[in-house]
Amino acid sequence: MVLRTYDLDEADKIAVCFTRDAGVVRGVARGARKLKSSFGAGLEPFTQIQLSYFEKEGRELVTLRHLEITHSYFGLSGNVEVVGGMAYMSELVMAFSPPHEPNEKMYRMIRACLDAIEQAPEDLQMVLRYFEGWMLRLTGFFTLTRSCSNCGNGFAENANTYLDSDLQQLCDSCGKAVGIRILPKIREQFYSMQKQPPAVFAGQAKRLSRSAQSEFGQLMRRVIAYVLERAPGKYIVSG
Repeated sequence: MVLRTYDLDEADKIAVCFTRDAGVVRGVARGARKLKSSFGAGLEPFTQIQLSYFEKEGRELVTLRHLEITHSYFGLSGNVEVVGGMAYMSELVMAFSPPHEPNEKMYRMIRACLDAIEQAPEDLQMVLRYFEGWMLRLTGFFTLTRSCSNCGNGFAENANTYLDSDLQQLCDSCGKAVGIRILPKIREQFYSMQKQPPAVFAGQAKRLSRSAQSEFGQLMRRVIAYVLERAPGKYIVSG
């Protein structure tokens, strides 16, 4: 799937793709900026393609040779919010995925999220929460536990929990209301995303109040900023 493209010169582009077999691949698409380019619309963001390329030892950039579109999300291109959300997704994939390291589970997760957005664009925000949570989980940086990292006790169903400066989840007693607060409703939604496909999760999670949805988005942004040591990019559109 195409994540992003950059103009290289008057005729060429650099394309960043996330592949099932080789992870993130960056390559030069010769002549892609020409009017009659053989690449056509195949380099649009998140277009699903069959791709062949030439890789020379010692060079980071491969040379894209041929592609064939297998699925396009062109119908979403008129929705500004969706386009921004998909750009945000591509930024996180590139930030969390080392070059040439395949991740089959991540590939399938991204595809499922895109399909969910295509089916119900109005559920974008909750699909993004699902995407963020699974991105953090699949890369091993963060997930929510069911017991306190300090005392080991299970969390009371209706009690707030807190993340300390090392993203360890603490109960109300150990956390002492210091750190990032996690509401019980948000904690339960995070647990449920580990068992549900994105479309089902989004359908349920959007029933949260607007303030809870906003706090969910803020939680994810703060965790991602901690992991990346910078704030998420300008494309983020969550409340």
